[in-house]
Amino acid sequence: MTTYGTILIPAPLEQAAPVLREVCAAGYATHAGPGFCLVHPDRSVDRNGVFALAGPISAALDAPVLAAFQYDGDRLELEVWRAGVRAHRYDSWPGRDDEAADDVPVGADPAAFLDFAAGPVDDRRLASALADTPTDAEDKDVDGEPGYVWAQALHRDVLRALGHPDQAVRRARWDYFHMHGAPQALSDVLDSTELVALGTARRPF
Repeated sequence: MTTYGTILIPAPLEQAAPVLREVCAAGYATHAGPGFCLVHPDRSVDRNGVFALAGPISAALDAPVLAAFQYDGDRLELEVWRAGVRAHRYDSWPGRDDEAADDVPVGADPAAFLDFAAGPVDDRRLASALADTPTDAEDKDVDGEPGYVWAQALHRDVLRALGHPDQAVRRARWDYFHMHGAPQALSDVLDSTELVALGTARRPF
């Protein structure tokens, strides 16, 4: 499954864009529903990954930001940054690379993510997702193993529980490389005003 990294910002794209152009060496920014935008950085550029950018963006915008990185369908990491300082870290599978480690998620505190609510919060769904306990049958392992089959479904449920519309949830799981590599598909779902090219990135359409 795909790997991706995005940053969710509780600020309109037009407000955040000047700062993002200064801070992000290469990438795209998109709308993410009323009052929110997303950054899709080119993580192949040194010091341009989501966790490296989250601090400077939060400081420059004076707003909290939520950096997300999802590894190959297996692991979701979320970091909340405020005023240039990491305020919270979540890891759905901290023992991914250590067979002897505990597989229980760390940082599964729903209150840490409430600054990123776009509507009424589904407290039960949020707590369940962060605990890596899917509420929908299709997200459960067919062999009865605990946890989500795919980490991007966990990410989806976190954002839905925070009240984000489906379109914003989909965009939050787009990666720069897939956007850059599929310009026609991207143009079919985005208006030209919904995409800002950052740094050295060229507009894909």
